[in-house]
Amino acid sequence: MDYWQGPSRWINAALLFIVGFVAFDAVFTLLGAQESNAIVGLVAAVAGVFEAPFAGMFRNQPDLATQALAIVSWILIATVLLAVVRTIEASRREHGRDRAGLDPADDAEARAARSRPQDPRGAQR
Repeated sequence: MDYWQGPSRWINAALLFIVGFVAFDAVFTLLGAQESNAIVGLVAAVAGVFEAPFAGMFRNQPDLATQALAIVSWILIATVLLAVVRTIEASRREHGRDRAGLDPADDAEARAARSRPQDPRGAQR
């Protein structure tokens, strides 16, 4: 299985989504954008969901510190998730199992032979 197939792709996409919104919120904060603007308000609302766990961790923590902490934390969380997924995938490959959990030696001919109906005496038709 290629790295960009399966769960790794979705973890990277989620990370890009989260970091993108938080980074845009940080840029808007640095530029002093008005939250009354629809786009700025939308970005702030979505980013606020991902910044909330890190808000107020330290006394007098400014918004930019919260945003930086959120970006670093989400990257670390995604890195750990990717490491776990890679470990599981490597373990499956090491034990000779593909993504579906089937033994690669179990070829199509053997599966077809097992799926053919048998008569009561045990002989295959």
